[in-house]
Amino acid sequence: MTELPEPMDDIDVAVLDALRRALAVADPVPAQLVGEVEFTLSLAAMNAELAMLADTGAGVRAPTVESADSVTFTSSTMTLMVVIGRDAGELRIDAWVSGGGITVELIQGAERVAAVSDVNGRVSWAPVQPGLARFLISPLTSGGRPVITPAIEL
Repeated sequence: MTELPEPMDDIDVAVLDALRRALAVADPVPAQLVGEVEFTLSLAAMNAELAMLADTGAGVRAPTVESADSVTFTSSTMTLMVVIGRDAGELRIDAWVSGGGITVELIQGAERVAAVSDVNGRVSWAPVQPGLARFLISPLTSGGRPVITPAIEL
């Protein structure tokens, strides 16, 4: 008969606490990870297709933050190119989606601001607050699914 292990004692708790602190310093959990996991899990309930960043690198973690002034998202039904810039000191977003007359929403937290693309597929938002943002593109065809992008830091 196998003997059950002894219950955790103060030494076990201290060892686990020291391990937690060491891992928090050596390899902290990214601040937005929990939100991204929750968002990804909620996609099925939303019935939205997730657009992916186009031309991404190897996906390795780096010790420094990389910034870009433009990003491109692709899905099976559309492409969205986003350019982040400044206009009179205010943050501005210009974007181009695959087609005219398409509603694209800029989502920042609970705030959603919709814009309809012109005949060239262009939409823009200004001024925009810095922080995490994602884009929700209305279905391109009747009965189609909306497309949502992962969050990016503005």
